[in-house]
Amino acid sequence: MNKKRMLVISFVLFLTGFMTTPVAKAASGLQFDTTVSGAITEQQSSDEYTITLEQPGTLTVTLNAYLSEVIVDLKTPDGDRVDGYEVIYNGRLDKPSSYSKEYVLESGEYNLIVKDHEKRSYGNYDLSATFDSANNTEIEPNQSFNEAMLLTVGGKKVRSLISLSDRDDYYKVELKAPGRFQMNAISYMPNASIRLFDEQQELIAYESFGFKNDAPVYWNHQMDLEAGTYYILVTGQGSYYGVYEMSLDLELANNEEMEPNNTRGTAIPLQLNDGKTHTGFLSYSDRIDYYTLEMNYDGYLTINFTSEFSQYELMKEKSISYGSDTNFGAIGNPVTSTQKLKLEKGTYYFSPFKQVDWQSGVYTMSFSAEPSFIDMTDRYSAAVTYLADKKVAKGISKTEFGMKNNIKRVDAAIWLAKILNLDTSNTSMPQYGDVPKRAWGAVNALKSAEIATGKSSTYFGANETTTRGEMALLLQRAYKLSSDGVELSFKDVSPRYEEAVKALLKNNVTQGKTSTQFGTSTSITRGELALFLYRVDTTR
Repeated sequence: MNKKRMLVISFVLFLTGFMTTPVAKAASGLQFDTTVSGAITEQQSSDEYTITLEQPGTLTVTLNAYLSEVIVDLKTPDGDRVDGYEVIYNGRLDKPSSYSKEYVLESGEYNLIVKDHEKRSYGNYDLSATFDSANNTEIEPNQSFNEAMLLTVGGKKVRSLISLSDRDDYYKVELKAPGRFQMNAISYMPNASIRLFDEQQELIAYESFGFKNDAPVYWNHQMDLEAGTYYILVTGQGSYYGVYEMSLDLELANNEEMEPNNTRGTAIPLQLNDGKTHTGFLSYSDRIDYYTLEMNYDGYLTINFTSEFSQYELMKEKSISYGSDTNFGAIGNPVTSTQKLKLEKGTYYFSPFKQVDWQSGVYTMSFSAEPSFIDMTDRYSAAVTYLADKKVAKGISKTEFGMKNNIKRVDAAIWLAKILNLDTSNTSMPQYGDVPKRAWGAVNALKSAEIATGKSSTYFGANETTTRGEMALLLQRAYKLSSDGVELSFKDVSPRYEEAVKALLKNNVTQGKTSTQFGTSTSITRGELALFLYRVDTTR
């Protein structure tokens, strides 16, 4: 309930007839809800009351006229009419004509005039006034973009007034981060409008709102926006005025993308099989995002995409569409889609987009890839994929990894040097004469790191197969694995390999061929070495 405030009403009676200069009545104080009586006569055809409002609010004027025609007019001290004047008809001595009108006003001084209508009617009247403060918290002036009042997202609501002389309220909003921006309002006006502008003062949203059946209306509007400066304009529609309250909220997108990424040239690279869910954001002003995905091998790409509205397209370098998905959810109810596509090795563009302005918001995506080798079973899938992603190992053909094939010492050396990220820039011929040129850098790097040596000072054994025992020695040295506290049950492990095999057991690299056989002298297969390297490299 708004407090009733006191105002001082002074009135001057202008005399007509025989006097050429009106004579003023003595000023009299009047509280709200107190009635003052006056008279319109042929000699005194006009009464004027000076009203001072200390704050904005609603002034209600009530007149009971005991004369047939009288005018009520409200003006500023400069003589400007605040609202249209009213003519009250059909008042009689025994039955007055009652009139009441509300004026929604800013603070200041006003003149209320009661006068005869075309000098045709005279008689008495009773006048009273009440005042309800708007209790508004807006900071005036805020009638233009340059005067816009700064509002804080997540801060206190502002209580504002649309009045007869102030039809427009401007607000400025600074969004520090992108997200879903929401405007919340309670309107005590029959009709008003809210407009949202961008930093260039271009209109980007417009809606009307107002109360119905004399009950306030709760209104909200949300829009996905980038970080930046925005403006809000609240305007009274038609001849409607009154109080409204407004607050602002922002649900952060928390997107990790770096704008701009709206073209292929600005596409953000994403790593396949990184185990991450990536978050992006499409907004009112951002219709499309681009990412690049690198398939290091022929294989399968699995796409998991979640969004309320957005869609996506996957394209190769020459704009050939390989897959797309139409994704229609709802606000607060995102939809997840999963696609598994068979792709060739190469660079691809992943592009979330929206078709219409309201289809925007946060989207999440994750990507996993695996080679399409026909001899790759589930047991080896993660390991082979890991080595392929790190460009450690390739298949023996486009369709086969060679899972059961024994691996040569020279190829094992190349795999190990790559997965350890050793410096292989020394491509001079090593001391071992049997090492092919393609492995010179790897063998030199392993020897320099004191991980691997040859069968003799001049012979590496490049084309011999690698045994499981030899691989245990190499991995223990390369990863500096501890063997403390492990007891061996294997019967085929000689003292030369004992600590190395213990280290592999302790670090869960392998459990041996059987409970009693490690397979020390057995040649290691490409599939087994893939498992060893995957396990030791992902747990170090």
